[in-house]
Order: sequence, then C-alpha cells, then structure tokens
Amino acid sequence: MLEFQLFRIKVYPSGQGLLFDKPKKPPQIILEAIQSLPEAGPEKHIGWHLGNISKIDENGLYFRVGRTTKARREVYEDGNFLDKEAEEAPYTHVVLDIPSEVCAIAKKTKLSTTTNGIANRLVRLFNESERAQRYGAKFEIDRINDPKDLVSFLQQAYVVSKFWMTFEKPNAWDTSDFTKPFQRFVKETQGEKGKAEVEGENLKVEVLEELARSAAAMGNDAAARLQLDEKQKPTTMRLRKNPVFIQQDDISDDEQKKNLLNKVRQAYRKIRGKLSSE
Repeated sequence: MLEFQLFRIKVYPSGQGLLFDKPKKPPQIILEAIQSLPEAGPEKHIGWHLGNISKIDENGLYFRVGRTTKARREVYEDGNFLDKEAEEAPYTHVVLDIPSEVCAIAKKTKLSTTTNGIANRLVRLFNESERAQRYGAKFEIDRINDPKDLVSFLQQAYVVSKFWMTFEKPNAWDTSDFTKPFQRFVKETQGEKGKAEVEGENLKVEVLEELARSAAAMGNDAAARLQLDEKQKPTTMRLRKNPVFIQQDDISDDEQKKNLLNKVRQAYRKIRGKLSSE
C-alpha cells in the first residue's frame, strides 16, 4: 500500500525573464520545469533527479523523483570476494494536477524519513532548473492541510473571539476573494509572507470557514480562538496539524494512475468546499 501526501507547488516569476519570452502562467512554468528534467547535486556522491514523465490526462502528470548514490558492495565473483562500486537510485512517485498546482508525493523512507523532506528536495530541483533561471522564478512547496477539524469547531462554537491566517504573494487562480487584497499587499510591498488577525465579541463563522478553507487549499496556516459552550474556557484550534494523506494500492498501469489523480482532485475539491467553481 502506497501512502501519498498532498502538497501545493507555488511559483513566483520575477518578471525579469528573457526579453522576448511571452508571460507564462505559474502552472505552465511548473510543467516546463518538470519536462526539463532538472538535477541537483551531487553532494558527497548524491544527486537528485526527475524522470519517467508521462501524461495521465490533459491536465494530469505522473513522474518520479529520486536520488542516485554510489556505494561499495561486497560481491562474490569467479571464486573471489570483491569490493565493487555500484550505483543505487531509490525513487518515489508523484502525480500532479497541473491547473491547481496540487501534487501527491508517495512516502519513501529510503529517500527521507518524512514526505516533507522529499517535497523540499523536489522544490530544490525546480529552483535549480533551467526554467527557474529563464523566467527568474522562485518555486515553493507547502503541505496542504485538511480544514475539516477547524471548520467543524467553528461551526459548533458558542462564540469565536479571534481568528488569524497567513498568506503569500498571488499565485493560484482559486484564491478566496477575502484573501486577494492581502496577497496584493504582500506583492506591492515586495514582501514574502503576511499574517492577518481579527478579534471581536463573536466573529461571523461563515466568513471564517471560507478563509480557513482558502488557507488550507493554498498551503497556508490559520487558527481560531473559540468556546464550544458558554461555560468552557476559550481554546485555540489550528489548521497546521492536519496533513492530507491518500492511500493507493499500486500505480503500475495507466488506470491506477488515473484513479490516484481522481482521488487527489476529489480531496482538493473537498478542502476547497464552497470555493469550488466546478
């Protein structure tokens, strides 16, 4: 059984790419970076690579990410015990929904103790790619969290007295309308990240739910200070502690890859909730 974790890839073109290049949207830059087969390293005989790229459907992509290492092995040949240098190349699977920039990465302890570690290596490959240099682009990758617990507590709360969320520069097409002005603020001030916080006697839950879902979908964080009943002391519920996992038996053939991609899309639509325009 393979365990996949959801991440959001983000790319921020600097606008200082080649003079005669037409402006490219972030999903197209991500696609071109993957297709360029970027490499990173080697560090102490370890190099990271992308490979085995194939289309799942018009907007879905499958590829592998892994590392190559050289190690000495003890072997027995022709009556002799020998030390021979051999190359190993452990890898893992990645599926990407190109328009949403959402990807699922399979856990592989031979590559990293955590799937987050693999994701960080993947984004390094993107940042060291020729396409990153061509478009003056910076790539980031963030874990997508499931907002269901935070949303559930918001809906059940007797009172919500504080809410905060983080945000970054504009990237995705499906950002909440409430979030867009904050993102423009970060962009215009040439910042990297921002945080908005609101306090009140009883905040409007419907708006907070949309903001929580937007933060989750964008790979950002959010939290609420609330009481579940009149006598309970206020408690803080946070988004960041709920990564999204998807189980898949195998992805050896095209049909299994399509099945996994559909699971990724369904999980993302569920996270977005009423943000979905589909």
